[in-house]
Amino acid sequence: MMRFARLVTCFVIVTLTGVSRSQAQSASQPRWYGEVTAAATLGHKSDTGFGGEAGGRFSDLLDVFIEGGHMGNVGNTDLDTRARKIADFLGGAVGTSAYKMNFFDVGVKYRVMETGRWHPYVGAGIGFASVKPEVRFAVNGTDVTDQLPSLGVQLGADLSESHNTFLFVIGLGTTVNFGSRYLADLTYRYGRTGGASDGDEVLIEGLNTQRVQIGVGIRF
Repeated sequence: MMRFARLVTCFVIVTLTGVSRSQAQSASQPRWYGEVTAAATLGHKSDTGFGGEAGGRFSDLLDVFIEGGHMGNVGNTDLDTRARKIADFLGGAVGTSAYKMNFFDVGVKYRVMETGRWHPYVGAGIGFASVKPEVRFAVNGTDVTDQLPSLGVQLGADLSESHNTFLFVIGLGTTVNFGSRYLADLTYRYGRTGGASDGDEVLIEGLNTQRVQIGVGIRF
């Protein structure tokens, strides 16, 4: 993990240094941008997400970016299976199950077939994700999650603790310019996280995430 962190740090320094040089060469044009984003998340569990992104021009065809945000539920069938075992022991049911994820990544965008106000791109990034399971249990229609210890149940780390892991993101989209400084960013992004384990015990499997996202921002 430390080696990966050093790699990401070096990547950020190199790319941002390159952006600064490119900006100095063409100071008359806005080189940086910042935006806020809202997303619909897809997959086994559908939910919403939000975040922010900032970046700048590296060359005529490349941009670098940094993004971070939150996805409300990226749960999978493995989470459902783990929660169902507890529900069966209680003689009840799983009320809700979710993996909530905070994420951060840095990457590059390659601009393709630009025309007028439209600037299509493909991109990729690497970073980190913090995944938190949240599961509720019900017996006879009554939520008993907060009473689990008195019912003889102690949730394991796989259903109760946050786990940090790496994140890889790829995507495609287009920005649309409004005036000389404003933009909208329409994008689809797929992410893959690593798993988390405690010795030989797998706590969280690698997760697939999907975002259909819109951002609004400003160039400066």
